[in-house]
Amino acid sequence: MGRPKALVTIGGRRLLERTLENLRQGGIEEVVVVLGHRADEIRTAVDLAGTTVVVNREYAEGMASSLRAGVRAVVGRAQHVMIVLADQPFVLPETIRHLAQHARRDGGRIFVPTYKGVWGNPVVFATELADEIDTIRGDIGCRAIFPNHSDEIREVPVEDPGTLVDVDTEEELSQIESAVSAGASLPELLDRLSAPRWALHASPEEHPIPRRLYRRPDVAALAQELRGQGVPFALATVVRVVRPTSGRPGYQAIVREDGSHVGWVGGACTEHLLVAEALESLRAGTPRLLRVTPDPDSFPVEEGVVNHAMTCQSGGTVEIFIDPNRPKPTLLVVGDSPVATSLAALGPLLGYRVVLVAPGVEASELPEVDELVGELEEIMPNLSPTTYAVVASMGKYDESALSQIARAPVAFAGLVASRKRAQSVFATLRDDGITDEQIARIRNPAGVDVAATTPEEIAVSILAEVTRVRRSTPAPAPVAPAAGEAIDPVCGMTVETTSPLTATVDGTKYYFCADACRRKFVKEPGKFLGAARA
Repeated sequence: MGRPKALVTIGGRRLLERTLENLRQGGIEEVVVVLGHRADEIRTAVDLAGTTVVVNREYAEGMASSLRAGVRAVVGRAQHVMIVLADQPFVLPETIRHLAQHARRDGGRIFVPTYKGVWGNPVVFATELADEIDTIRGDIGCRAIFPNHSDEIREVPVEDPGTLVDVDTEEELSQIESAVSAGASLPELLDRLSAPRWALHASPEEHPIPRRLYRRPDVAALAQELRGQGVPFALATVVRVVRPTSGRPGYQAIVREDGSHVGWVGGACTEHLLVAEALESLRAGTPRLLRVTPDPDSFPVEEGVVNHAMTCQSGGTVEIFIDPNRPKPTLLVVGDSPVATSLAALGPLLGYRVVLVAPGVEASELPEVDELVGELEEIMPNLSPTTYAVVASMGKYDESALSQIARAPVAFAGLVASRKRAQSVFATLRDDGITDEQIARIRNPAGVDVAATTPEEIAVSILAEVTRVRRSTPAPAPVAPAAGEAIDPVCGMTVETTSPLTATVDGTKYYFCADACRRKFVKEPGKFLGAARA
């Protein structure tokens, strides 16, 4: 929203104040408030008496860092911890009390509220899962560990649309503020605001809605929502079929970076191939056409086309176009020097979101810049694994900027300075507590040696090095099956080990997605065992 959401007001009260009051009324005796960006400002503006405040200095690493900081603060002092989002101020106190009662009384280690069959927040965890939560990294929350504990999740039905509504946009804020000011029914408004969640996220893969109640999601609307949130995803569209096949032209699905997916493009034999190719498309940043057909070898090798064998008994063909959608990487430039302004001007041409940190500069002077930051203290929110940072302040802010950049997990950090001045800057950074390992990540002199002399040429050389780093990111290692999962040795699909479709060879049990795969395996196990054991 361009400002700390904790301080946004509705009806004269800040979101964080409303959330804390709901917890108090819900009977929660101990509250830990995790602050990060602009922590001092929030502590001054909000009455946090009676709470334990934890300041997460690593907040730029993503949401998981705040989650870890909060959970660490309660380990050893409580059996359960409730993860509450500060931007969900309309969760009813009765819901909070109801969740806490279930956690105290029922079996299971994870408790999730559901409204009209859709999972919401807050979520309650047994603190014995703290070590597992401590392994979560990036801009993801506690649900990252859900797949490992599917049998231990307990759904708690509630009549509370507030569990699905967070205040993410100015438009949503305006609707809520207007309703509150006019004395309108808040439950009716919240029910209306939560409605898109039913359509967008009611996927049987993501929510425990019985398959007979499956509702086709609005994939186009979800894609627009994810773009607005800056969430990477791949959009898959069926463009051609040869029947028989369950897919039809125009069917769509969305695949996220963690492999979760929403939508429908075909049967189970297509699903695992779609996820694998979508993840590869996201990694490479290039679209591709996935063709699943009974005889893939009959097609010529074509650029941008990936052929796979159709293992389903239907024997049809489906062609799916996969379009990766990634948020623009950030080119963060510090300084108002000619090199800095040249970088800011060239960045958009190479597809970067340009953030210029230049105190005293007016936005009208550099209209091509996406965001102009006037305070050095505002650098941290723009530092992430997809940030390429270049300090070109010519000595003005080198140390202040690099002391923040060096601590963050940026993709690239560069300093425009002579080697002699750089050594002086690095000495100051060491005095500030920056480690030699962190300093070694700072490129100096930044840029590829192209015998550049002018500021514009130096900017080109720096962007050449940034491009090389960006395009040489290694592919992630293949994801091993999670606990309770196995790989079908015939088609490669991920299968739950609760599947009754199994076969045992030489004392090893194998699991299958469908009876057709099991029959093929039983008939010729040697044909598939090499790949299964590799």
